[in-house]
Amino acid sequence: MRQIWVVLRTGLLVVLIAAIGRPITGCSKNPLLPKTDSTDTLPRKVTYDSAAFYVSILINIYNTSGVFNDTFSDDASLHIYVVNGVVKFDSILNFPPIVFPSSGQDGIYRADWIEDQIGLINITGAVGFESSDTLVTAVLTQTGTVTPKWKLTALAGGTVSYGGGESTPGWPPGFYFDPRKQAQDAFKLEQPGSYWDIWVYKDY
Repeated sequence: MRQIWVVLRTGLLVVLIAAIGRPITGCSKNPLLPKTDSTDTLPRKVTYDSAAFYVSILINIYNTSGVFNDTFSDDASLHIYVVNGVVKFDSILNFPPIVFPSSGQDGIYRADWIEDQIGLINITGAVGFESSDTLVTAVLTQTGTVTPKWKLTALAGGTVSYGGGESTPGWPPGFYFDPRKQAQDAFKLEQPGSYWDIWVYKDY
């Protein structure tokens, strides 16, 4: 019984010395893992997964007047931030549409574009999510978008009528892109009569 007590007392003394001596001697290094502290208790720097993206949206539609070969153009831009899987939007800019030339004729009608400040793109809100490391989805809210409006005047008789100016859902309703790529066309469609493009560039 006495031997057991001696062993216990000796063991307790060793543990006590080790516990008291540890703050004095500091942390020990593992010789098998150079420069790695096997008992490191200091707070570690948190690494955040973050990236910013610049998005350019462009529409070109030709001959919207139905009278001559005009070019209607509308565009917008925005920034998307993806931080640890959370998608946020900032700096949404809607530019007023332009038509060039804004008037023309075909020998029967004269067409004059009626300028508006909205056009086919008017982004007023956005939500997004990162479903994987390779896919970020953006859903856009568009408000007050309309097709190009034209004043049509008959060259014989001067009769005036109007075309276009109809309510439309706006484009695009949304898009998705690969956050790993430096630059990409999230959407691109070029066909006779129109050109549609969503370009995404990784800022950092």
